[in-house]
Amino acid sequence: MTAKRIKTENVVEESKPAFQFTDFIIKVGNEKFYVNKRQLMAESPVFLAMLTGNFKEKDTREIDLPEKDPTAFSHFLRHTLPGFKGLILPEKTAHLILPLAHEYQTKTTLLKIDEALAASVDKKEYKNGNELVAEILEAEFYERPRYLHACIKKAYTHSYSELSNALKFDCISSDTKFTVLSKRCEKLESGISQYLYELKNITKSLCYNCKLSQQGRINEAANALLGK
Repeated sequence: MTAKRIKTENVVEESKPAFQFTDFIIKVGNEKFYVNKRQLMAESPVFLAMLTGNFKEKDTREIDLPEKDPTAFSHFLRHTLPGFKGLILPEKTAHLILPLAHEYQTKTTLLKIDEALAASVDKKEYKNGNELVAEILEAEFYERPRYLHACIKKAYTHSYSELSNALKFDCISSDTKFTVLSKRCEKLESGISQYLYELKNITKSLCYNCKLSQQGRINEAANALLGK
């Protein structure tokens, strides 16, 4: 999955002063981030292994990550290390740092991202199936359960044809497809049952003969709709 880059003025500069007791440097592109090594290792088992195992980085005070994006990495550090308590995680930033949090296995950051993206899905109105399918795939790829659950809840409110016509629908896992379709069927059955209940209530106001003549047709329609 490819994260979208977002433009945030001075985000790299804003990150630098907040990290206290710095004793380690992470060079990303042309930027240097001064962090606390113990804090970094406490949050990321990947950095822990890198800086304590039999790797070349073990005895160094600076590592170079030239392939990373400085803006994305700055946001990642802001939402991972101490120094920005109470910092709100917007949807765009959550998408941006998700690959980094996944790569470096920062559990706390992943939980924050999971909650932020699930909340954003709940508030969204999707105009077509493509965007929703893309989010389902992202949630599956990065194994974000709350995010995926929120996507599934949105997906079964859409018609099957709308979802299946999305460009990457076939890439969704079989388990997720089954869950979406099962929930869709439950929703349709519930709606049909409610419709028939209301329809029967309407017939109560009819005269006796009219009620008899219409009741048979209502029962036939009910059986047809419910597949009996």
